[in-house]
Amino acid sequence: MIVNRPVSALVSDLEIFPTLYWLTCPYLCREIAALESEGLIAQFEARIAEDPEFASLVEEDHEAYAKERLALVHRDVQKRLQQEYPERYQVLAESGVGGIRNPQGVKCLHTHVADFLARGKNIIGEETLKVLDKPWFCPEAECREYDQ
Repeated sequence: MIVNRPVSALVSDLEIFPTLYWLTCPYLCREIAALESEGLIAQFEARIAEDPEFASLVEEDHEAYAKERLALVHRDVQKRLQQEYPERYQVLAESGVGGIRNPQGVKCLHTHVADFLARGKNIIGEETLKVLDKPWFCPEAECREYDQ
């Protein structure tokens, strides 16, 4: 897993990248993609709609993610974004895990799992690893298959 820089300067422009944590393990990426294709995102979205306690935990994770992402941006850069690119600043400061703007939606399980592995807290990431029901660390032989 890697931590991405939330803002980069390209020439004189500021570009944002709202996905703070990026999952890099080929094994885990493949396994989570399989869960997504089996409809796990839709199951989580239904649970958010039906379970207020779960929805509250997801909202807390989105807020914590945005706060942590914004904390990595120097306050002078934040001010410049607010003044020159208010829409970009809003995405940076308010969007949730992986840059999602809808707190009732789930953009990508990979980003939730990466957030869980980085911070030790993300209910969707934690539940995804439980559903995976396999060791979530990378078995050495699995990675070798992807290096070829």
